[in-house]
Amino acid sequence: MSSPPSAPGRSPLAQAAIVRAVQLIEEEGRLEDGQAMRQAFGTRPDGAGRVLERAWLLGERLGLQREWRRWRQLGGAVLLLLVLGVAGSAWALARGVLGDAREINVVAAFVSMLGLHTVTLLLWLTSLLLPWRLAAGGALGRWALQLTARLPLDRGPHAVQLARATTDVLARARLAPWAFGGISHAIWTLAFVLLLAALALGLSLRAYRLTWETTLLTPGFFVHFVQATGWLPQQLGFAMPDAATLLQPAQAGADAQRAWAWWLLGCVAVYGLCVRLLCALLCWAAWRRGRGRLALDLVDPGVRALLSRFEAMEPVLVVDAEQPGAMRAAAPAALVSDAGTRLLLGFELPPESLWPPFSPSAAVQVQRMDGSQRERADLLQRLAAAPAHRLLVACHAASSPDRGTERFLREACGLSAACGVLLGGARQEADTARWRDWLQRSALQQLTVLTEPEAAQAWLEAP
Repeated sequence: MSSPPSAPGRSPLAQAAIVRAVQLIEEEGRLEDGQAMRQAFGTRPDGAGRVLERAWLLGERLGLQREWRRWRQLGGAVLLLLVLGVAGSAWALARGVLGDAREINVVAAFVSMLGLHTVTLLLWLTSLLLPWRLAAGGALGRWALQLTARLPLDRGPHAVQLARATTDVLARARLAPWAFGGISHAIWTLAFVLLLAALALGLSLRAYRLTWETTLLTPGFFVHFVQATGWLPQQLGFAMPDAATLLQPAQAGADAQRAWAWWLLGCVAVYGLCVRLLCALLCWAAWRRGRGRLALDLVDPGVRALLSRFEAMEPVLVVDAEQPGAMRAAAPAALVSDAGTRLLLGFELPPESLWPPFSPSAAVQVQRMDGSQRERADLLQRLAAAPAHRLLVACHAASSPDRGTERFLREACGLSAACGVLLGGARQEADTARWRDWLQRSALQQLTVLTEPEAAQAWLEAP
């Protein structure tokens, strides 16, 4: 499958998410995609590329790319907020152990600083074993996405659909545990950096007596616990209390107290910081290896329907009877004119209307249409092949515009360098005002609105 060339921000994830977001939006009602279909058909050689291009063009109209850029701008602030939240939670738990007391239960401090981290890490590891539709690991990553999408700062109307689309795409590609897990591990890594800095500062500037206490457990349990947890940090250079200190912590001297402190710092650094850093690197490697699965799902019913629509747009091939076996494309209908043409188009005008409304020069082509689907399709196809330099659409101001008019104006003017609307036949000023208001509400305010034939002729024939 070939894909559209990369553009700034047009990453595989962004493309896949926008395709899915457009599908979700179209579940609420089909979008007007005639112009996007023709443009995608003309610029991409293969079906998959055309589906991606159509979604990208519709996404630009819906503001999805703008929303994606907003996420990237706010993402850093959201991650920092979550980092501070995690670090603050861990420190608040440890504060209950350190606090203003001079005696610290080191095992309680160990559990306070690493307990929540261990539980969330086990949940993430469990998610790797679950079917991809049930995997729910990386809660912090999911929260980061949802929080970024729901922040009210310049939020677009389809932010929620884009967030859901991103989650759906990652789940389908079996990348959700790695993507959300990677974000979660990055947050925890930064949180442990802050926590270790605060812990080291507190132990450096204040004198604490580190010990352990118990009512139910035996001293032997704590000896084995400290030796087991301190073995790996000891291999990396951290000190570990000796057996005498472990059995009689209350009688330990200054050197033994420093060993207790280094054991606690080493455990937090190794089992907290290093573990999360390694998991973040693992997620990054898994993401790079698996991001090819973000490619378009060609068996998706919605994608197959679009592929069928694109196939229907292919030119019909006929066999030349004089040269058996030779194939040639059916000749297209005559073009409106070469690129640079000026076209005066009468759209759904009453039979009694004066046509044309002024005497155009020879450089202006004049056409009148009753608005049938066949006429519209033929004209749009010709404009797609040879865009007009200036297009002036004459409409009956006394008639009420409808969705068909909006669709035609949007598509025809999108295929012209400049587009204007001549409102004639108004019975009162309210008719023209109604059309201006309708154009504004239909997001067609960029069209030049003219009411006098002389001004319309001057605009159409201007250089």
